[in-house]
Amino acid sequence: MTARPSRPTGAARVAAMIVGLAALTGCGTVFDVAGHPVVGTLGAANLATVVTTDKTIPDHVVSLATGHDCSLVRYSTGGYYCVQPLPANEPVETRLYCYRSIGKITCYDREVPGEAPRLVTDPRHVVSSRTLAGPMVGPLPGQR
Repeated sequence: MTARPSRPTGAARVAAMIVGLAALTGCGTVFDVAGHPVVGTLGAANLATVVTTDKTIPDHVVSLATGHDCSLVRYSTGGYYCVQPLPANEPVETRLYCYRSIGKITCYDREVPGEAPRLVTDPRHVVSSRTLAGPMVGPLPGQR
């Protein structure tokens, strides 16, 4: 003969109902918090910072803490979340000798004898130090 499963007693049923009703009241407070004026003000401030700086308020906090330029807007468009700050924009003199060849330009760090007529630019070409900046911090989204 198999034993019948025991049914909860009256006190257990009442306790379960009280816990269930208490859990349902939590849903009501979510709507009260969402409609609170402080939450609306913070949302408006966050929206204003995104429009003016392309960063959310938490992005500014993370940027301040890490020393990098962090932006959720950049990350959502497929870029890096944090990038290294740009170096000072100082002119850098290059020593590249670039020559025209068939369909492309080829550059060398030394002059090629007899190729002066095909030289594209002055070997002392000055570029911005920002174009020589290192790679961004971290992998692109989806990469490891």
